[in-house]
Amino acid sequence: MGQNLEALHERFGARYPQWLLGLLMLGSMAMILASTSINVALPAIMADFEIGRPLAQWLATGFLAAMTAGLLLAAWCQARLGARRTVQLGLGLFSLASLLALVATSAWQLIGLRILMGACAGIIQPLAMVLIFRVYSSGGRGLALGIYGLGIMVAPTLGPTIGGYLIDHFGWGAVFWLPLPLCLLALIGAQWLMPSDRNRDTPGVDLMAFGLLCVALFALLGALAEAQRFGWLAPSTWVPGLLGLGCAVAFFLRSRACERPLLPLQLWRHAAFRKASWVALALGLGLYGSTYLIPLFLQTVEGYSAGEAGMLLLPTGVVLGLASFVGGWASDRLSAATMLVFGLLVFALSSAALGLAGQGTSFLVFCIWACVGRLGLGLLLPAMSTGALDVLNPEELALGAGAITFVRQLGGAFGVNLLTYFLEWRHAASGGDAAAEALAFEQSFWLVALLFLLAVIPARGVRPARG
Repeated sequence: MGQNLEALHERFGARYPQWLLGLLMLGSMAMILASTSINVALPAIMADFEIGRPLAQWLATGFLAAMTAGLLLAAWCQARLGARRTVQLGLGLFSLASLLALVATSAWQLIGLRILMGACAGIIQPLAMVLIFRVYSSGGRGLALGIYGLGIMVAPTLGPTIGGYLIDHFGWGAVFWLPLPLCLLALIGAQWLMPSDRNRDTPGVDLMAFGLLCVALFALLGALAEAQRFGWLAPSTWVPGLLGLGCAVAFFLRSRACERPLLPLQLWRHAAFRKASWVALALGLGLYGSTYLIPLFLQTVEGYSAGEAGMLLLPTGVVLGLASFVGGWASDRLSAATMLVFGLLVFALSSAALGLAGQGTSFLVFCIWACVGRLGLGLLLPAMSTGALDVLNPEELALGAGAITFVRQLGGAFGVNLLTYFLEWRHAASGGDAAAEALAFEQSFWLVALLFLLAVIPARGVRPARG
C-alpha cells in the first residue's frame, strides 16, 4: 500500500505511536531472547555434542558477530525495501532458522543457524530506534526510549529465566522455539502498523565492504577462539588473526573513500558520538558478557540446574525494567554524561561484588548484586541513545542508530569472546581444577568491573545538546 508514518498516524489516531512502540518492543524482544537464552543451554549443548567452551562460545559470539555485520545493512534495507518488508523478511528467515535448529545433528549446524539468526536480528533491530525518533518527533522521545529499553533490556534477563525452566523440562532445543510466539505476533502486527513506503532508486549496497567486514569479524573472533585451544603461536591462530586485521583495515579504508559507505565514519566527527561509542562498547560487553558469565558460573561452579540459574536472574528483570523506565524519564531532565557515569559506576560495583562473593555464596546475595548491575544497565541505554543521536542531523538518524547499535553489538561479540579467552587462560594458569575454575570466574567479574570503570572517562564528555 506504500503507507508512510503520517498516513498510518491518521488511520490509527492519536494512539498510533504507542501501538507502534509496542510492536517494535515485540520484535526486538524476540531477537534478544534468542541471543541470550542460549547461555543457560550451553552446558547441556556441550554435554550433548561433546564440545568444550572454546567451540560452544561460538553459539553466542557467532550470533552477535553476524548481528553486528547485519546492522550495517539495516539502513539500506529500510530505504530499498521499506520497514514493513524488511521486518517481515527478517523475521521470516529468523523463524525458519529457529525451526531448523531443532533438527540439527552437529554443533556446527547449530552455529551456522545461529549465525543466520544473528544476521536477521542485525538487519531488523536498528529500525526500531529510527522509527521511535521519527514518530515521537514532537515530544516524549526520552520516555519512549525508556519504555523501549524496558523491552530490550528485560529480554536478556527473561531469556535465561524462561529458557532455563524450559531446558530442564524439554531439553536445550527449547531455547530455539522460545522466541517464535513473539516473532509470529510481530509478523502479524507489522502488516498493519509498519510503514511500507520505500525508495526504489536507493543505490545498491557495497557488497565488497560488507564481505570485508564479515571476514574481519569472524576471522578475528576465530583467532581468539583458536588461541584459547592452541596458543597464540599456532598457525590456526595467527593466520586468521592477520587475515582479520588486514580485512578490517581494508574495510575502513574503503569506507573512507566510498561516497555511500556501509559504516558512515563521518558520524564520529561529533565528540559526543565518539565518546558515546566507547560507552556503547562497554554496555555491549556488560549486557551480553554478564548474561553469559552468570548462568555459566552458577551451573559449572555452584552446581545449579539451568532452571535455577535462570530463576536467579528473574528478579533482575524487574529491576532492569524499572531502571530503564526511570532512565528514560530522567534522560529528558538530566545530562547524558551524568546518567552514563552513574550507570557505569553502579554496574562496576555489581561486577566487583560478584567477583568478591566467591564460591558458596548464598542465592540471595548473588541475586542482590545481579540486580544492582541491572540497575546500572537500565540507566545506561536511554542516556547513551540520547547522547549519541541528539547531535546528529535528521537525515543522519538512520545511519547513526545503525552505527551506535553496531558499536554496542561489537562490544558484545568481542566481549563474550574475550571473557571466554580470559576465563580459559586463568583456569589453566591456576591449575585447571575445580578451585581454579571458581577463581577464574571471580577474576573475570573483576575484569568486567575494571573495564566499566575505564568507560567512565569518555562518558563524562558526552554532551547531547547541539553546539
